[in-house]
Amino acid sequence: MRKGKHSTILFLPEAYHGPIGLVIAYWGNFETVFNACLAGLLEAEQNDGGSRDTTGWQGIRFRSRRQLFKALCAEWLQNRKPQVAAALAELADRAGDLSWKRNMIAHGVYTYTIPSGSNVAVNCKAIDHEKGKEFVFDEIILKRLYHDISHLTADLVMAFNEIGKVEGPFVSLPDTEILRVYRETSHPWNPNLNKR
Repeated sequence: MRKGKHSTILFLPEAYHGPIGLVIAYWGNFETVFNACLAGLLEAEQNDGGSRDTTGWQGIRFRSRRQLFKALCAEWLQNRKPQVAAALAELADRAGDLSWKRNMIAHGVYTYTIPSGSNVAVNCKAIDHEKGKEFVFDEIILKRLYHDISHLTADLVMAFNEIGKVEGPFVSLPDTEILRVYRETSHPWNPNLNKR
């Protein structure tokens, strides 16, 4: 805080802050992987004699890149690897559902109610006034959203590995292994003194 400055304040519960950040971070990771897969499909189609004009595809919004990805699956990959094409197209559809939720968290206007005598916001929503959409959320919904994005990213890598290799800034582990490590170690999220 600085003298002479004003700040806007969001009265979201503190427990929401971390999950909101993770929704944003996991989506950024997903888009990095998605772009690598899309680049691989475009290069493979071009090497196969395709002449699709995709100049500047990296700069277009996610919805358009997702449509390009689905078109490549339907128009090119389907003839070579139909099961992989179907799996990748289904993942692109899942991405579309998660994308609008992430966009609401990242770009929506937050509304909430602060009950009389309380300092904790309830009935939290992100609203897009232009599109008339709203996304109601709480801590559980936010955590589920970033986990769904994480699973989508890992599923995309595994599906794409059927036809190529995805490399990048991500680590993928089975959920059972993550849970095992969580239970068997001491860390800030599981401060079990018996494990030290």
